[in-house]
Amino acid sequence: MLYRVEKLPLTTAHEYRGRSGTLARLPSRRTRLPKSAYTNFQLLSRRLARNTFRLDADLEGRACEFLKAAGGGKRHFDALRTLTRNDGFAVVVPLLRGVAAPRMDEVLRLVTGIELARELRARKLGRVSVVAWPMIPVGEAGESGISAIYLRSGVLQDIGFVGGDTERYLRQLRSDLPGTGFSALLLDQLTRAADPDANLFKARLLLRWLDDEGVTLLPPAEGQDANTSLRRMFEKLPLLAVVGQGLPTAGIPPGEPVPFPAMSSTIVEGKVEAWLQRLGLTAEDVLSGNARPDDVARRAMPEDAGNGVAAFKERVLSQLLRFELALNDLGFRPAAEIRNALNGFDLGADRLRPRAVAEATREGETQRAQAVKIVQHLLPEGRPQQEVMSLLHYLDFYGPEFLPRLRSAVQADDLRHQVVYVADK
Repeated sequence: MLYRVEKLPLTTAHEYRGRSGTLARLPSRRTRLPKSAYTNFQLLSRRLARNTFRLDADLEGRACEFLKAAGGGKRHFDALRTLTRNDGFAVVVPLLRGVAAPRMDEVLRLVTGIELARELRARKLGRVSVVAWPMIPVGEAGESGISAIYLRSGVLQDIGFVGGDTERYLRQLRSDLPGTGFSALLLDQLTRAADPDANLFKARLLLRWLDDEGVTLLPPAEGQDANTSLRRMFEKLPLLAVVGQGLPTAGIPPGEPVPFPAMSSTIVEGKVEAWLQRLGLTAEDVLSGNARPDDVARRAMPEDAGNGVAAFKERVLSQLLRFELALNDLGFRPAAEIRNALNGFDLGADRLRPRAVAEATREGETQRAQAVKIVQHLLPEGRPQQEVMSLLHYLDFYGPEFLPRLRSAVQADDLRHQVVYVADK
């Protein structure tokens, strides 16, 4: 089963340097990257080929130790040595530093980096590897560091392990994860990968779930912001591209790899899709901020149920009186029957009115509650979903096939926001 994808003329409104943005409309509704966007990579590759990088034995040693501790295989070490010995180029994928549970925006950046490296290799740029690097410190440029799942109660819970007692963390996960058919498998994988070092914990998970050729790791950056770390690493390794959020910048920035926009995506689960259909909304209405819960509730229900019942009552009573006059013209005068009908309907309508008002109020509250839940699922914490939700949430509900199916559904060179519907149809 392939997931259904709807592409919206929206994108993240910030670059990887500033991660506190939200979704915005694309200028001129641009869709895919033009072919000329790859010219910058060719120019920088020629510049890097002329630059002689000296082998940094200390960097290679630390990277090999980190990769070995993460369970890297021969192909991961080969990709690393290709870079440290200046035999190829690297596509850098920034990860959160010190948070173990992979978040969806990190996963989307990694998938984008893998596809970009494949494209650059196809353009004869040589050996291009993907380097996952924990370099983004929590708190930088509005980065919250949250990596969340939804509890059974529907409450958002941060499960971003930051190091320490892994046994306690796994016990908490066992109580927090909704019990699905995949929970036991996921917990087994997490238990096998667990480590008191959050960066190492995440590295083990990513090497397991993204087992692609040409992927390797760097040890986490220390005591620096992301831009400083990137510039310093650019002096040691042939870094060709860095995958960030937002639209690409023109030209080659000095002292940095060429920026490349990561995929932007929102996952719509079955229950959320049902709520959208019931309220007559689209994902674009919600993601673009045009679907406020109060407005949705008012639009779905009559403006005043009480006045509606009163108007209906007046019309019926008027028709009964006309009917009585018509009978009188025929010489038939059922005064008692007409009076009983008028009184009975009058009393019945009076009893119906408060009930109609109460039902309309209840339905309006239900509609508003569902609209609030839709916004919470598609824009949790008021941020793009991918910057809040953990990959663990989706693996728990949809199993190990979630990531391969997602990768086959989305497109790395499409600038539009890709809404992925995961419900069976």
